[in-house]
Amino acid sequence: MSSQLQRAFSRFAKCARHMVSDDFSGIITECFGSGVTPCVRGKENEIRQRSETGHVGSVQLRRDRAHSTDMNAAFSQPPFLRSIRSFFAVGFWLAPATMMNADIIPYEACGELVETGGVVNCIVHVADDGTIVRPIDLAGVQIGDRVFVSGTINTNTASVCNGTIVPTLINDTIERCVAECGQLVEVGGCLRFDSDRGVSFILENTGTFAAGARVYVHANGTDGTVRCHGEDLPFIRSNLIADCFERTGRIVSQFGCPSLLTADGSRFDLLTFGPFAEGDFVSVQGALDEEINGGCSQPLVNFNSIKEAFGDAGTLVNDPTCGPIFVADTIGIKFVLDNTGAFQVGDRVVVTGQIDNECSGPSGCATPCLRGNSIGALTTACGSIDFGPAECLVFTPDDGSASFALEFANFSIPGPLFVAGTLEAPGTLCDDGAGTSVMRHNVFLPCVDVCGEFRTGFHCTPLFSADDGETYWADNRGPYNVDDRVRIRGGLHPGCNSSFCPFTCLRVHTIGPCQLIVGDINGDGSIDTDDTMPFIEVLLELDDDPFRVQASDMNIDGVLNGRDIGEFVLVVLGVG
Repeated sequence: MSSQLQRAFSRFAKCARHMVSDDFSGIITECFGSGVTPCVRGKENEIRQRSETGHVGSVQLRRDRAHSTDMNAAFSQPPFLRSIRSFFAVGFWLAPATMMNADIIPYEACGELVETGGVVNCIVHVADDGTIVRPIDLAGVQIGDRVFVSGTINTNTASVCNGTIVPTLINDTIERCVAECGQLVEVGGCLRFDSDRGVSFILENTGTFAAGARVYVHANGTDGTVRCHGEDLPFIRSNLIADCFERTGRIVSQFGCPSLLTADGSRFDLLTFGPFAEGDFVSVQGALDEEINGGCSQPLVNFNSIKEAFGDAGTLVNDPTCGPIFVADTIGIKFVLDNTGAFQVGDRVVVTGQIDNECSGPSGCATPCLRGNSIGALTTACGSIDFGPAECLVFTPDDGSASFALEFANFSIPGPLFVAGTLEAPGTLCDDGAGTSVMRHNVFLPCVDVCGEFRTGFHCTPLFSADDGETYWADNRGPYNVDDRVRIRGGLHPGCNSSFCPFTCLRVHTIGPCQLIVGDINGDGSIDTDDTMPFIEVLLELDDDPFRVQASDMNIDGVLNGRDIGEFVLVVLGVG
């Protein structure tokens, strides 16, 4: 199950015990706090109106969002509320005696069949807008299929799946649907659509496209079959067809207006953001209409599908089976990359891309792939943020190095602040005319800078016992071992813990000795020839680790240059 779905399920479970009120605002107050109740009352009315007209499907619920002028309201709501706001349209259930009178709500949507896992395992339908229901009739379909479902939901009945309450859909229709890119192929005199999922269809509408064209097709359901070159293929009637738009990027918000920001700095409005929130990395396919702008005045991607993508920091390592792979700082995540650029094994990098769990790598390699990935050198810093020219968010490091603009920030986080990402030249994202670099794909967290020791923590290894009395779960310990005393400088991430490891995480941190010794570049406590290569890498700007940079400043003048070389040679020879 994807992390997005896991996140939604865990939030549902946490909130379910409060679902004993027949007052919508009361439920929201219990689950999210009284401060968000006013934001929801408009949604309550909207949902009731839609249930009366029978429209609660994915496109119907989300079209208003894409063209709304009040996008700030959409993203001012808590992420949990955004991911389940259409879920409230179909109701919760704990016991009939405690809920409102039963409502029968018509429902229809296109989405994917997903297995929840857990002790009570279910197959649920995750619609393109993020709504989750459990269909009763799954005849002829299987996990992973994209299907269109329609039927009714009784708000007083539900299923418990993996400890979470999920509305039960009494469906009278379940058939394949299409909302994806693929290729038009001519076979034996008929033109068919081969989707990226490996399923072929015959289309009623092929527009002006010819065989060989890569297109995006959207349709809810099929209408029988058509014979094509000796094969009966599903027939799609009244379909939309357009040039295929497919991009991987990040949901960012500018003055409360969310859009998709791609690796090249382009921005797009989306018809639906699904269950995803600001800061999430996503892969989007859809029909781009360059003549129509969405609610955030960006080109609109219509009828889009959206799924989880990846973006994080990590290290390139050599796997004996797969060759060079990317190991994320987030424990347990590994990918074979399409592109490693000029980087080598051992380099600390930031990558983004589309997750492909079905890729076929070298024989015996079971590691998933990251398709169309970007890659850049990792830069980290603690400091403060402010508004700069051209509506840019400017981050000023506390070590005196040059300021840079940020792709993503959260003003609710108190300072001092920690960022980690890859620095790029000014471009369309933020060009203030002064040549200010931009940090892309960044994390944005509270900064911690503290000494302590690594400890064994079973599920939580490595644990970091800090001098400030706190215990943290470190996402990596670099070259150091358990019981080593080190200084960690990184970001605090309270949301990463689990029931097995109830500690705040330290993310994308740099690790060095607590007592810095000038000349001890590798931090092993002595100055010798083992420090030579790390010293050279720092001078050549191949390594920007703040601890090693500081240890390489032999004459302590704040500048790394040729004057430090002589000092270093003398110290290594024992005459300095």
